[in-house]
Amino acid sequence: MSENIPIYIIHLENSARDTAPLLWHLNYLLEKTPHKGFDIEVFNAVHGHTDYQNKGITYTHTHPVFNDFSPHLPNFKEGMGLMRLALKSRVNFQSFGQLGCFASHYLLWQECVKLQKPIVILEDDVLPTFDFFEKCALGLESLYSNKAQMVRLFALYFKRHRLTKSMGHHFDSLFSPVGGMGTQGYILSPRGAQRLLAHCPKQWILPVDTYIDAYYTHRVSCLTFKTPALFVDELVSQIPHASTDYFKGKLKVFSYLMRACNYVLKCRLFIQHLLFSFLARKA
Repeated sequence: MSENIPIYIIHLENSARDTAPLLWHLNYLLEKTPHKGFDIEVFNAVHGHTDYQNKGITYTHTHPVFNDFSPHLPNFKEGMGLMRLALKSRVNFQSFGQLGCFASHYLLWQECVKLQKPIVILEDDVLPTFDFFEKCALGLESLYSNKAQMVRLFALYFKRHRLTKSMGHHFDSLFSPVGGMGTQGYILSPRGAQRLLAHCPKQWILPVDTYIDAYYTHRVSCLTFKTPALFVDELVSQIPHASTDYFKGKLKVFSYLMRACNYVLKCRLFIQHLLFSFLARKA
């Protein structure tokens, strides 16, 4: 490795979570591994509510309908347009916390393109395994050899709604039309970051982990380790999810219609992926 690879730990400054144990553990593992080419630093996460009030990046990318803090009922024409969108792309109502999380990852994608070298992105609720840096080195080899543009260090292995394909001794290729397999930790190449940025919707209408899993949107090839390089804190996530429980009347019906359109999309993507996989094996 000719130059040090940055490891960014996304951490909300006012969060109750303490990053000191994670930093100590990473530095301890780095001392013990022969793979020394890493720099570890904390990246200040975007606070969705504060940033939105200050008209920052979350304000710029917030959809006027797909949020749970200022939703309004679209007229018939707008509603039809949003339903057509939901048949082509995953959509969901976003909370301030989810917008802030998306913004934090988005800014690091920009940093990856700026640096023009791979970066490692971790969230602050992880615990690296003892072979963490060895796995990072393997992941970087896959990026440098163009076998992938992103390597997931941890993934929620759903028992349903996912397809797994073995990609050698160390890696699997996972596909889920549901998305949301996690952003707790991944290695990203500049090319992968550029694709994520280029195909990212101008207005964030889905969680960042769902977008990262949307292969048929951005075409960023991704590998996942067969055995994880990270364990995740079992405590409830600090990121507040969108709540549409208080929606009433036509707005409630509209949210159900969005779910129905997304369900149709999930079925189509699942069948499409099965067909492409079958044709690839026949070729």
